[in-house]
Amino acid sequence: MPNTKLIISIAVFSLLLFCTSIIKNKTNIIEKNIIFYEEQVFVLEKELYESQLEFNYLTSPKILQEKLSFLTNDQFQTMGISNIYLDYQNFVLDQKKITQK
Repeated sequence: MPNTKLIISIAVFSLLLFCTSIIKNKTNIIEKNIIFYEEQVFVLEKELYESQLEFNYLTSPKILQEKLSFLTNDQFQTMGISNIYLDYQNFVLDQKKITQK
């Protein structure tokens, strides 16, 4: 009798030890993947920030005006807010008013 209890307890202990090592290895692999993806996200966020910074710099009115004056001899003037149409239909209606006059 004591031998069967000892064998059963050793078998259960061995099974639990084996399962623990498998679970630990799988979680280690998952943690490595998480770290890898976090590094990728960090690099992409940094590139996004740099791209946004570059876009904001290159599309600023002062930079655009300098580029245009460098490329052409034409003089460009700034456009007032009243001349900017937010919708195509507003532009068409305004053009119809001008042509009717």
